[in-house]
Amino acid sequence: MKVLKIALWICGIGCLTVIPFMVLPWAMVENAYRWFGYEPIPAIPTAMYLFRIACGIFGLIGVYFIILAQNPLRYGLMLSLGAYGLISFGLLCLVVGIILKMSPMFYIGEASFPLVLGIIILALSSKAQGMSEEEKKTDINR
Repeated sequence: MKVLKIALWICGIGCLTVIPFMVLPWAMVENAYRWFGYEPIPAIPTAMYLFRIACGIFGLIGVYFIILAQNPLRYGLMLSLGAYGLISFGLLCLVVGIILKMSPMFYIGEASFPLVLGIIILALSSKAQGMSEEEKKTDINR
């Protein structure tokens, strides 16, 4: 289950990378958008609030995956919830990006990262749930 732990750590750390955007000056957030070739988010309180709250939520999701990574065999259904959540988020990014006619460069990474990791976690968690108690004990000790 080492691969499962690695996938969970990648999800956790990937989600935590947005935490700095909660506190960075808005000019730096605008520059990040320009770097991707897009107009920055308007500097209005509602947009700034939603952006920073979304970053905070991603950070909390990162903590969730790091907790799961500590001992994935212990969490069963919570592992499946995380996997299905990642898959749903990836599909949502893909559909919204297509509907808004955005450049694929902007949303393909956002869509493929959770889709691929969600499928990997789902496959490996299904395998882990099918393990006997003895196999789980020996796997945890590795």
